Amino acid sequence: TEKEKRLVAIHEAGHAVIGLKLEDANEVHKITIIPRGMAGGYTMYKTNEDKYYISKTELLEKMVALMGGRAAEKIALNEISTGASNDIEVATGIARDMLTVYGMDDKIGPISLKVDDPYELQIFGDKVIDEVGNQVQKLIENAYKTAQRILADNMDLLDAVAQALLEKEKITQEEFEEFFK
Repeated sequence: TEKEKRLVAIHEAGHAVIGLKLEDANEVHKITIIPRGMAGGYTMYKTNEDKYYISKTELLEKMVALMGGRAAEKIALNEISTGASNDIEVATGIARDMLTVYGMDDKIGPISLKVDDPYELQIFGDKVIDEVGNQVQKLIENAYKTAQRILADNMDLLDAVAQALLEKEKITQEEFEEFFK
């Protein structure tokens, strides 16, 4: 429906605009609202290099970019949809791994909570496990608020990209870059 197309266009425009505004962001390669599999559309980024290591800053920014679709829906439509479910799942996985695999939290410390058997987590105690949950939630909330702030500051760009998606259904990297000239 037209309503659903508009929702997807705003969602994908949110990802693209956020991706552009982040310091360590990858270039947007393509944006589309043509459904593919379970996705109503997608924003594809170009990776500029092969990386073996990813910094904490890059992971935090990736979470912000993932939350860009949900934030765009909320800001532009004052509504949210199920369209962000995979984005939220991936962002939550990144946050969890930052804390439980990579030791990227000052409060929890440089320990690995990655275990084969969930029973092994008991050695860390309920306090540590509860803190992981609290910190994961805090990371996701911060990413979402940052995405909302960036989009609120760039509403004209969000609207222009969404409108172009509604008209063309697909935007290439070159076409996306035209919005900034």
